[in-house]
Amino acid sequence: MRRDDRSHCSDVTLIVLGALPLLTLALLSVLGVAMPHPAQSFSLLLALLWFAGCLGLITRRLAWQLQRLAKLAQGLRAGDYGLRVRGCPALLAELQRELNALASHLGGEARHTLETDALLSQLLAALDLAVLIVDEQDRLVDMNPAAEQLLGDLASALLGRTAGQLGLREWLDRPAPFIDRDTGGGTAAAPGQGPWEVRRLLFRRRGRPHRLLVVTDVSRALREQERHAWRRLIRVLSHEINNSLGSIQSTASLLKERSVGAEPTVQSGLDLIERRSQALGDFIRRYAELARLPPPRPECVEVGELIRSVSSLETRVPVSVEPGPPMTTHVDPMQLEQALINLVRNAADAALETAGAVRVRWKQEGRSLTIEVEDDGPGLAYTENLFVPFFTTKPGGSGIGLALASQIIEAHAGSLRLANRQHSRGAIAMVRLPC
Repeated sequence: MRRDDRSHCSDVTLIVLGALPLLTLALLSVLGVAMPHPAQSFSLLLALLWFAGCLGLITRRLAWQLQRLAKLAQGLRAGDYGLRVRGCPALLAELQRELNALASHLGGEARHTLETDALLSQLLAALDLAVLIVDEQDRLVDMNPAAEQLLGDLASALLGRTAGQLGLREWLDRPAPFIDRDTGGGTAAAPGQGPWEVRRLLFRRRGRPHRLLVVTDVSRALREQERHAWRRLIRVLSHEINNSLGSIQSTASLLKERSVGAEPTVQSGLDLIERRSQALGDFIRRYAELARLPPPRPECVEVGELIRSVSSLETRVPVSVEPGPPMTTHVDPMQLEQALINLVRNAADAALETAGAVRVRWKQEGRSLTIEVEDDGPGLAYTENLFVPFFTTKPGGSGIGLALASQIIEAHAGSLRLANRQHSRGAIAMVRLPC
């Protein structure tokens, strides 16, 4: 017999036992059995007391079961879906079944929600896109690691702050999607170069309206398109020019051999042709090497040691390394060293014009490593095409140093930004790499 059936039989038994004395007195009255009046009154009183006691027991049981059902309802309201009620009397059996079924349903929904949230968190963490969620008060309530990289700080320091404090106000107010082309140092929200594509979505979370911002740094995609273009150009130039240079060099060498004893002007002219053709070949080979830059092979590198090693190679101007925190990061040491050598060399070239100096420093900002190379030179006159191959502002420059440095740093999922110093003369190169 099930527990509910046994409880039902128990309730019926109590009711029958409670009514039995009254039924007995009624039966005796019907049969005409004479009883003394005091005995009749005493028997009726005992029967009524017995009946009241049985009803009291039943009422106490009902009250106890109602309290259990109330606790189950309270638990559901508090989010505890593991509670169940058993053994209710027949009068409450249907309510017991419905509440237990509701608890099971809500528990399944809660598990589904938790699993969905966990899956969503894993998906967001794996995305390269920056995802930010703000609530109806425009407070940041959630973000993924890519958003931490974009904002330059950890989620623990950013969550709960308003859109105005984070510099996201414009991104929430402008009609989306849109491209934020602010490249003059970035916004307060995004310290990178940009431009950024911003998309916005309105959704409800736990019954409350929220807005989701998806931010994509399109500058890397644009620069990658530029790189594909000049790589194709370099391949064409390398093929055509190298073929011509080979013929020119071999012809010049042959003429030099056959012009022994000729006029000095002829000899010097042939020497010039041979030297310039060789220099042009070296120039083309350097760009061909840039186009074939291999993927980085990361190793554990001590940041301070690498920076001090690079800075010691520049001897034309004073290069000081400011103390920084002990840090290690996973990078390709050869490639990053080459990128930093190019940045320090550019800074030294600028400092030579003003008899200034160069300073190198590093720091940790949230999940990012920031390396800064600062010079006392005249500053940057043009900032639009600094990372475009062949573009240079220096006499005799090849336009390859910054392009190579930018390509190396972006291959490490980082960014390179150059800007003029705000409060004094000179420029600063800022390298940001993930820790």
